[in-house]
Amino acid sequence: MKLFIQAIWLLIFYATGAMASESELEAIDLLKKAEALMRSTGTIAEYQVDIIRPDWQRSMAFRSHDDVDKNRFRMEILSPRKTKGTVYLKVDNILSMYLPKLRRQINISPAMMQDPWMGSDFNNQDLLETDSLISDYSHRIIQRDGSGNQAVITIESTPSPTVKVTWKQLIQRIRADGIPLEMEYQCEKRANRRMTFDLIQEMGGRLIPTRWTMTPLGDEGKRTVITLKSIEFNVPLTDNLFAPDKRK
Repeated sequence: MKLFIQAIWLLIFYATGAMASESELEAIDLLKKAEALMRSTGTIAEYQVDIIRPDWQRSMAFRSHDDVDKNRFRMEILSPRKTKGTVYLKVDNILSMYLPKLRRQINISPAMMQDPWMGSDFNNQDLLETDSLISDYSHRIIQRDGSGNQAVITIESTPSPTVKVTWKQLIQRIRADGIPLEMEYQCEKRANRRMTFDLIQEMGGRLIPTRWTMTPLGDEGKRTVITLKSIEFNVPLTDNLFAPDKRK
């Protein structure tokens, strides 16, 4: 009888471990599907950004060039006139900013990573962490709602012990077809925030969310809305695009 009970416990132990492993693999596959939805070997997109505060609102526009294969991107401000031509570059995991009026390229130091990006509710670190949200965290599925491609799957992500990241936990809600719906950023030392994805429509030949809203939790009336205006996938991107003073 004792051996029988031990065998049962071993079966439960191995079954639980297998379930956890399958849950993690399924979560990673879904996260990769969501990431691939907005990216390609070369992606060019234009966006409008609306920074909204209780007593004022400011708008800007930018164009991005995203080169997945070489892990680099370029973001150029198109308006307003005051900041037009400002370029953010990420090359070899180094984030820099080019100021056309000064004709200077400035590396963004670790001390500046938590600074708001262009006065918005995004920060400079967000520009760097885009590619590492999958690799720097462990993931598990904690909830399922619905069925089929419209099912909503909730994934809890916690950072790996050896990696230094800003957020101590991420809660992501993604449809089974890979369309992201919501992402919560949680941290004890910083204000939590939530990003929602909506206005799902076909653009660039893909069904994608075209509006992303970042809301700092606890700050009523504050949010930043990014609206996708156009996007092209699988476009060849030349090396000179990723030089600070080069434009398309």
